Amino acid sequence: MKENKLTLIYIAIAYIFVFVFHLYWLSWAGKIPEFYWNGQLMINNVDGYFYGSGAQKIVDGAHEYNPRLQNVWGYGTAVITAYLSKFFHISIDTLMLYLPAIVSSLVVIPIILIGRLYNNILWGFLAALIAGIGWSYYNRTLVGYYDTDMFAAMLPMFILYFILYSIKNRDLFFALLAGITAIIYPWAYDQGLSIVYAMGIMAFLYLLVFNLKDEFTYKFIVLLSISLMAVNPFVKTILTIGLYWFLSNKKIEFKYLQVLAGVGFVLFFMTGNVFGIILHKIFAYSTKTTAVEGLKFLNVNTTVSEAGKIPWYIVFDRIIGSSVGIVIAVIGYILLVKRHKEFIIALPLWGVGFFAFFGGLRFTVYAVPIAAMSAVYFFFWLAKKSKDKRYKITIPVLGTIILLAPNITHILGCCEDSKILSKIEKIYPLKSYPYLVPTTLRASEVEVLDRLKKTASPKDYALTWWDYGYPIWYYANVNTLIDGGKHNEDNFLVSKILTSQNQRLSANLAKISIKKYVETNKTVAPQLFIKDSKPLNVEECLKKISKEKPPKLDRNVYLILPYRMFNIFPTVTSFSNRNLNTGEVYPPHFFYKASLLKRGGRLYIGEIPFNLEKGVLEIQEGIPVKEIAVVTLSKNGKNIVKRQTLHPKGLNVIILPNYGEALILDDFYYNSLFVKMFLFEEYDKNLFEPVIITPFMKIYKIK
Repeated sequence: MKENKLTLIYIAIAYIFVFVFHLYWLSWAGKIPEFYWNGQLMINNVDGYFYGSGAQKIVDGAHEYNPRLQNVWGYGTAVITAYLSKFFHISIDTLMLYLPAIVSSLVVIPIILIGRLYNNILWGFLAALIAGIGWSYYNRTLVGYYDTDMFAAMLPMFILYFILYSIKNRDLFFALLAGITAIIYPWAYDQGLSIVYAMGIMAFLYLLVFNLKDEFTYKFIVLLSISLMAVNPFVKTILTIGLYWFLSNKKIEFKYLQVLAGVGFVLFFMTGNVFGIILHKIFAYSTKTTAVEGLKFLNVNTTVSEAGKIPWYIVFDRIIGSSVGIVIAVIGYILLVKRHKEFIIALPLWGVGFFAFFGGLRFTVYAVPIAAMSAVYFFFWLAKKSKDKRYKITIPVLGTIILLAPNITHILGCCEDSKILSKIEKIYPLKSYPYLVPTTLRASEVEVLDRLKKTASPKDYALTWWDYGYPIWYYANVNTLIDGGKHNEDNFLVSKILTSQNQRLSANLAKISIKKYVETNKTVAPQLFIKDSKPLNVEECLKKISKEKPPKLDRNVYLILPYRMFNIFPTVTSFSNRNLNTGEVYPPHFFYKASLLKRGGRLYIGEIPFNLEKGVLEIQEGIPVKEIAVVTLSKNGKNIVKRQTLHPKGLNVIILPNYGEALILDDFYYNSLFVKMFLFEEYDKNLFEPVIITPFMKIYKIK
């Protein structure tokens, strides 16, 4: 009883500690009016709007025509949010804001329980403090970061605890708990299959190597194998529970138990496509192009910042806060496995974390809890070497403080101007600015989407870049061709629509794409450019589309043009600035966006001086400016454009005094649909009709 009470106290303290740090973002964001909508602070993660839209569908019946939300019950985050909203009468907006902090802080429970399992609850407690606010874990679970990441590293630690308890105590009931949690995990975190597969296989290997002749080994294998099969989760749950009862109550001869375990493992391996899923994850984040029937599309993962390659010390910082910490953690893990061999089962969590070197920073989150446990274990191992009893606790506590410090300064900020600390930041980054991220959208943008919602039909479609897909669902209740989860070959189409200088091509391609998508609910680009499993000449197809009469639709199609898309416009362009047939990447076009500054009577665009008298950008020997356009806002928010030709050729400059910014761009960008329709409000009136025009977002309907 005393141990139970102590465990609960440790869990409560650790949970409160972690939860409070996760709320720190509120102290900054809560003071910014543009971060609020309908009196509620908005979320800071774009992917959260997918699950928020799913919750809206369950609660309000919204998004009935959205093909991407047909199987909304398969997304645990959406379902959990919806039923919490229904039963507790809490708005979806509020739940989206607070659930990440509430749920992710539960990670302290399995970590402390693992410490208790090995008769060192203080080890679990100290490790929980680090894991709960570890750099990467905090970044992806702080308040407002509404996404499945709140389950990503937390549930595997429960699975690990259940497996360790089951193996250590030969307890089949905890194997059942591990199996049930493994069934739930992919429902809560839809990319979690590769994690549970790897942990399950490691557990099987451990048992077969060290407990080959123990009948518990085969009971464990058959029970967990069934829970890992790729069949209906409800069916798996019934089978797993039934099998647990059978194995617990029936005496089975050892040889038949071995056969049963073999059959279970084969069923798991055959139905689960184990290697296929794991290899798909690896190649999806390491391949630059995606080939479809001979056409070579750009792989979106090469352009996503969080999926990009990052320096070694940043990987280490994100796993445990510092390079010093990672050295301690790796040594600690080796010592831990040497002392308790079953901890080899946690190796996949390390492996996925270090995959960040190839796949990007998002993968580091999985390694945070086990790295924390390993690092703290090192200090307990060190303390045991001392004969002085005072150091038995002092060394682990001081070691934990050393590991915690860079993670705390990452959240709160510290010593930003310290030159001394900057010299050691690659190995121990105490110097840090507070980790503060803006909300995904601002109120001025959401207001536009809300206005669209009041005039558009739920059957209608909006075309814009995939970054804005989910928020458009959530706030405007219309559909999109590409979004945060469906950013595949159709990125080429939307990129071409936004960058084309032929507005008829853009309008026709938009309507044809939506018609095909509504009819087939399949990726459109292969349908347009592939016939009889052979690629067509894409450039010829586009020329033909630009001259065709567009199809009639039973719904409207809108172009949504956010001002913030100028920040990523070169990335948007890269998807269509290529020959799909040959894979040739065309020479890049020039685009530069920066703040507009005046220094000593001279005009600067970022760090580039602009000589107005000569009409020259003073870069190297000077680059002539072909045309300058000054775009100001009228009282009703419309653009007033004044142009002047300065030279027969050169780059173009667009001055945006109301935004305090300017653009330098070549003719390709200058004459693109996005620039023409957003900044100059020049459009073919036979093709487009302005619906909502504001300084931050413009919406046109395609006629």
